[in-house]
Amino acid sequence: MNKLVRRIKESEKNLSVIKLGFIALLILLFLIPLGMIRGLINERQNTRYYAEQDIIERWGGEQVVGGPWIIVPYLAHSRDAEGNPVVHTRHACFLPDQLRIDGRARPEERRRGIYEVTLYSSELLVSGSFRRPSFADRRINPADILWEDAVLAVEFPNMRGLADRVFLTWEGREIPFEAGQGQVGLFAGEIRAPLPDLENAPAGNLSFLFSLELQGGRSLSFLPLGEETRVSLTAPWPSPSFSGAFLPSSHSLKDASFEAYWYVLSLGRSYSQTWVSGEIDPQAIAASAFGVELMIPVDTYLKSQRSVKYGILFIFLPFLCFFLFEVSGSVRVHPLQYLLVGFANCLFYLLLLSIAEHLHFDWTYLLASLATTALCTVYARAVLRRRGLLMAPLLGAAYLFLYTVLRSEDYALLIGSLGLFVILAAVMIGTRRIDWYNLGRSDTAPPA
Repeated sequence: MNKLVRRIKESEKNLSVIKLGFIALLILLFLIPLGMIRGLINERQNTRYYAEQDIIERWGGEQVVGGPWIIVPYLAHSRDAEGNPVVHTRHACFLPDQLRIDGRARPEERRRGIYEVTLYSSELLVSGSFRRPSFADRRINPADILWEDAVLAVEFPNMRGLADRVFLTWEGREIPFEAGQGQVGLFAGEIRAPLPDLENAPAGNLSFLFSLELQGGRSLSFLPLGEETRVSLTAPWPSPSFSGAFLPSSHSLKDASFEAYWYVLSLGRSYSQTWVSGEIDPQAIAASAFGVELMIPVDTYLKSQRSVKYGILFIFLPFLCFFLFEVSGSVRVHPLQYLLVGFANCLFYLLLLSIAEHLHFDWTYLLASLATTALCTVYARAVLRRRGLLMAPLLGAAYLFLYTVLRSEDYALLIGSLGLFVILAAVMIGTRRIDWYNLGRSDTAPPA
């Protein structure tokens, strides 16, 4: 009789060990559906990005104010392979001595289906001064300089962003800009205004002034083309992201708006104030751009992506709860029941993703977490009887912890690390007296 009892206890012990190994394997297998959900989030995020990009491109794109600069064409003489003289036109580019841009951006929201994108309309006042262009340091025959074709030009990555006509005030004269092809090669299109009597202009500073009504989306950038470049920009946007080669000299955030001011010297660039065709790589000019991005701090898809990273925690906790109640009492939990509870917690992330595309994320999170917690609690109540009600505070605390992590921008990693440490400490303290070598034996298993 004693041998029979001993064998029964050994079989119970082996069954508990096998069950523990099965649970560990099941937790690892649930990484597959969590990975599939992560892939679905990436797919929906890419779909949103392409829809957003299409709207932005039609509105004006990510705008960069590429100018102004003075372009003076001249004739260059060379010989071909047979020694015959060849004359071709080249261009000399002169950057401003002083450049100042004062702007204000007005963000607005547009929708395409379920996707929402932030666009902007901006008013920019561009002013400054040039020195009279000089070819004294270059071996160019003065007769080859085409002064009558000199223009002041501004290039843009997307000409559709210009919302109104542009007029140049040059030394007190008003000159209309016309569309043309980018001569510098920075962008494909440009606006240009002819500069009359530039050859006979005085040697002092030549002042200019024009205003732009520029439309775009996602970002607005400028080039530090002046010997001294000053840019000030304001917008009613709560979370700007300053990007590019130069950060603002000063900025302030208040009343859901920002003000930023840049002061950049030409010494901080990798190109000079004058050059001729082929001397400067346009990419070097583009690399010096700076500006602001109208950033959404943590959007729906990013929050969903971050939440899935904690998915294994929401599989582990219900499984641990089931297992501890199982080894400490007479209740048996079938592997299929573990499986169903795991899938219920995976379904939370799918609900979070799908509902958040139509509803505010906070309300979506509340609905998805309440539905998942209620489902798991009702099921655990049927399996574990009254002890199953402990599933509600367990999952409720876990979902509250996850929500706190998702809401934080700067302290998400710190909160997540501390929270996981507390959870691990609670599990270790709660199971410190369990004799894992004798799982399933009624004389060694402590009460739950």
